[in-house]
Amino acid sequence: MSVATEGLANTQEKILRENFERSGPFFLSRDLHPMLDCACAPEFATYKTSAGDIEAILDVPISVPFNAKLREEFFGGILFDRDQHRHFMVDRTAYEILREAAAGHCTGRELLHLTEHSGETGQGRQTLGSLLQNNLLGSLGTGSTVEHFAARDLSLNYLQSPIIVEVEVTYGCFRACRHCAYESSPEARMPEELTAPQWSAIFGKLAEAGVLIVQLTGGDPLFRDDSFDIVEAADAAGLSVYVRSDTAALNPQNVDRLKSLRGLWHVGTSIDGADAQTHDWMRGRGAFDMLRERVGVLAAAGIPVAAGATLHKNNHTTVREIGRRVTEFGAQWFDIGFLSPVGRGVNLRDLVLNEAEIRESLDLYLQGVRSGDYTPSHSHYVRRGQTAQPFADLTDLVDKLPYLTEWPFSRMRLDPLGSSYTAGKLKGSDFSGGYNMTDSSVAHIWDNSPNLAQLRELGAGGRIHSLDYRLLRSSHEFL
Repeated sequence: MSVATEGLANTQEKILRENFERSGPFFLSRDLHPMLDCACAPEFATYKTSAGDIEAILDVPISVPFNAKLREEFFGGILFDRDQHRHFMVDRTAYEILREAAAGHCTGRELLHLTEHSGETGQGRQTLGSLLQNNLLGSLGTGSTVEHFAARDLSLNYLQSPIIVEVEVTYGCFRACRHCAYESSPEARMPEELTAPQWSAIFGKLAEAGVLIVQLTGGDPLFRDDSFDIVEAADAAGLSVYVRSDTAALNPQNVDRLKSLRGLWHVGTSIDGADAQTHDWMRGRGAFDMLRERVGVLAAAGIPVAAGATLHKNNHTTVREIGRRVTEFGAQWFDIGFLSPVGRGVNLRDLVLNEAEIRESLDLYLQGVRSGDYTPSHSHYVRRGQTAQPFADLTDLVDKLPYLTEWPFSRMRLDPLGSSYTAGKLKGSDFSGGYNMTDSSVAHIWDNSPNLAQLRELGAGGRIHSLDYRLLRSSHEFL
C-alpha cells in the first residue's frame, strides 16, 4: 500500500470509528439521496436497551431471525438481511455477538459471557439489548441460515470487498435519452460484450468474496437477447439482485422469470415528469404511457418497483407531483437525483440546478415524504423529514451538488467487457489500468486497481466530484 493510499484508508477508518463512538453499535451514515449511494446506505437502527428484554432471553437459544450474510470488517462487521435486502454496519461487540449467535444455539447468557472481555462495563448487555430491540436477534427459529465471511486481512483500513457491484451488461438501450451519461442507444453496444456464461463466472467470484448486492444496469440490462439468462445467473450465485431498466423489454413471460428469482430485490426505473409532455421530451415519444403500463404490470406481479426522477430546471418544482404520479402507477418507492452535465447531458448544461434550486427541490421532496405522497427507498429520508433542519449535517455537501457520486470505498463498477472502474459518471474503463474481472480476483482489483486508489485519494475518505476525472492521471502510468 502506498503512503498516499494508506493515509486515505486511515481517513476512512477515522470516519467509521468516530461514527460508532457517536451512535453506539450501529453505523448511522449521512447521505443526501439514494441516487448518490444507491442501494448502499445502511439501514438505520436505534441504540437502545431494555433490561426486561434481556432477562427474557438469558436462558433461551437465540439467533439471527432471517436469512443473512455476515461480513467481518476492521470496525466490526456488516449484517445483510437477504430476505429484506438491507444491511447494517455494526461495531466489534455487535459483530461478535451476531457471529456466535449465527454459529450455534447460544443462549443470551452465553452471548453475554462471550462479550465480558469488552473494555466498557455493560457494553455487551447494552449491545445485545439493542440487537434484540431492532429485531436483528430473536428466539431461535427454523429455516433461516447465516453465511459468514471472515475478514481476509484485518490490517486493511477499508472494506474487505465491495458491498455492491454495478454491472453494465451493455450500453445498448431501447432509448437515447437526452441526459444519458453513458450515451446509450440501440446502436451503442460494445463489441465483444461478455457472454452470459462469462458473467455467471464473475457473479460466482463476487459471491465468494462476500459481495452482497449486484446492480444490473447499462444502457438497459434487459436490452440483450440473453439478458434474462444474465439476471438468473446473478440470482443463482446467491447475490441480491437489483435490475435498473427502462422496462421496454418486459412482457408476461419474462416478468414471470423475474418473479421466480429468489434474490430479486426490486426493479428500478425512471420518471422525468408528472405528465407525458415533460417525460417524453427527455426520453422519447410514448415513454410515459409505456412507463405507466409496465410499472403497473410489475406491481400486479408483486415485484417491487423503485422509480427515480432526474431533477432539472424544467421539472424540479413538480417533484411532489412526479412522485404522486408514479406511486399511482404502482411504484413502491420514489427517489430523486440531479442532472449532471456528462455524456449527452453536456448539451443540457443550462438545465443543471443551482444550489438554491437543489435546496428547494429537496424541501419539496421531503414535504411529500411527510405528507405520505410517496415512500423513499431509504429510511434516512423519513428520518430527515421528521427533523426541523433536515440537512443540517450536510452543509459541506449541498453546495457541491449535483456532482457528488458514490464512495469508492463501498462499491465497484464493471463495464460490458468486465473491466473495473468506479463512479458511474466516469464512463468507461479508461482508468481501470487493465484490471478485468475475467482474469483477476475481487480482492486483487479491490486492493490494487489504480482507478479505485485514485478516486479514494480524490475523495479524501468521502465522496468525490463526478467531473474530477480530469484530475486522474492516465492509466499507462500504472502499467
